[in-house]
Amino acid sequence: MGRGLLTWSLCLGALLVLYFGGLVNPLVYLVAGVLAPLPVILAGWRLGERAAILVALTAVMCIFLLKPGLEIILNNLAFGNLLLMGVLISCLRYRGLSPERAIIYTLMALNLVALLFILGQAHWSRVSLQALLGQKGTELVDTLHRVLGGMGREASGVVAPGAAQSQMEFWVQRLLPGLVIVNGGLTVWLNVVLSRQVAYLLGWGQEEPPLYYWSAPEWLIFVVLAAGFLLIVPVAGVRVFSLNLLMVMGLCYFFQGMAVVAALFHRWGLPRLLRLLGYLLIFLNPFVFLIITLGLMDLWLDFRRLQQPGKA
Repeated sequence: MGRGLLTWSLCLGALLVLYFGGLVNPLVYLVAGVLAPLPVILAGWRLGERAAILVALTAVMCIFLLKPGLEIILNNLAFGNLLLMGVLISCLRYRGLSPERAIIYTLMALNLVALLFILGQAHWSRVSLQALLGQKGTELVDTLHRVLGGMGREASGVVAPGAAQSQMEFWVQRLLPGLVIVNGGLTVWLNVVLSRQVAYLLGWGQEEPPLYYWSAPEWLIFVVLAAGFLLIVPVAGVRVFSLNLLMVMGLCYFFQGMAVVAALFHRWGLPRLLRLLGYLLIFLNPFVFLIITLGLMDLWLDFRRLQQPGKA
């Protein structure tokens, strides 16, 4: 009981450190925007799904008590979304779902919640959905400028070299649905991967098989081809839809490309430090696009030899 309480308290403490540190430091803010679900997942991993839910609810209460009211709730919706992500992953894992299914179901649930919230906000505010998405896009660009500006960097040069803020707003507003899905998918995937590794390093069970069996359905390639053809349709709305769809498909094949890389690292027997450095390099340009290409090529070249399970 004592160790369980200590573990639970450490998970809650880490979560609050991420939140309050993000209020004063832009770098911690970026880290919290990715790793906030991790303490919730680890609490559930060690102590069960109820502990994960309790960690998330306690963190919410601590934040709310800072300044009780509707304003603090609205200002922390993104952080609440991350806590919900951690709870969903923890509950799905507790029920024995595979990591791949946990990622997909969590992402679907979060996107459904986001869609319902956006529709409800548009109805409540009596504004069109397009206008609301435009507003959200502008807020996102402003947040990016504020955070990177606090780190001494210019957002335009980091995200799109040579692009003015007006150009960034134009594209973010139109690609916001795809950006939300891609960002959520990467965050869910990263927290699932890290939680498995951290739990193993802490001695909370045996090491689970790496996620190198991830494979997108073969028919998905036809969706990619259809989205590519839609880009040549001379209708602005169709082109925007196709770009968003291509971003989501790119996420699917990024996961598959990462699975190929994990399989190669495992086959070569690389030490953990070299694997970590390799994974970090992957998230730098232009390696992200190379990984997506690798995932697409795996459909035909079968780098992991999935057709031969005994050799995979």
